[in-house]
Amino acid sequence: MKKTINVFLFITLIVLCFVSCKQKTIMTSEKSYSEIYYLAEDTSKGSFRVNLMIEIPVCYHNNVTLDGIRNTLFKQLFGQDYLSYGSDTVLNIFASSLINEYKITNEPLLDLLDSTAFYSFMNEHRLEGFSLLNDEHIYSYGINRYVFMGGAHGLTTLNYLNFDLKTGTQILEQDLFKDSFQLELTELIKSRIIEQSNEDPNIESIAALEETDYWVDAIKPNNNFYITDETVNYVFNPYEIAPYYMGITEVIIPFDRLKEMLKKPSVIDYLIYKETAK
Repeated sequence: MKKTINVFLFITLIVLCFVSCKQKTIMTSEKSYSEIYYLAEDTSKGSFRVNLMIEIPVCYHNNVTLDGIRNTLFKQLFGQDYLSYGSDTVLNIFASSLINEYKITNEPLLDLLDSTAFYSFMNEHRLEGFSLLNDEHIYSYGINRYVFMGGAHGLTTLNYLNFDLKTGTQILEQDLFKDSFQLELTELIKSRIIEQSNEDPNIESIAALEETDYWVDAIKPNNNFYITDETVNYVFNPYEIAPYYMGITEVIIPFDRLKEMLKKPSVIDYLIYKETAK
């Protein structure tokens, strides 16, 4: 009887895997890893915290597309050297590499510094990978990374990737917009920064933007965007268009502000005209 049940469970598992991998949207599995490595027996002398929470694409009806997306994401999350590792092992191997590098770099310095310098050994690496838009046409993915390796402060960065599931390729600006889009899109991004700054009545024009701490000449399309069902959202990380204290700048651009710039046809046409289609 027990053998029969085990065989039944095995067959059921195989059937479920087969069915799920025929689905038309990306199926993911969330993997996590957390560890604190102490530099010495005296835990106050230094530690390295590693926290990883990664949503990994594991199933899609087109294996070539799935592998391409996975490889691109692994390059961005972990680096080129981690493409050969499986979903169940890559986080452990990546974390071990980070901890080993921290150990090799800092252990020889421990006896050379007095206790007032121990704060510089309290390091941290947090990494989160998460799905955003995930339908039958587009898969969008975000990467949130925080790294503190001593100094005045750590650094948080947000980076986004979007994939056309029909072709299996990453969607870049040149895929969305007409040729010579840079100048028009740059002005639109600046305008949206102003429009989103309603809490600051002093920012009412691009000329007024020059009087703020934004580095206006640096504001331009940067290929760091994600697609929603209503907008294309650009993200600028600290030091990219403004000083650190201003944090991350997100610029939300509704589709109706982009229509004239988009290629025809566009990979996001189905989102823009979804209401009309109904």
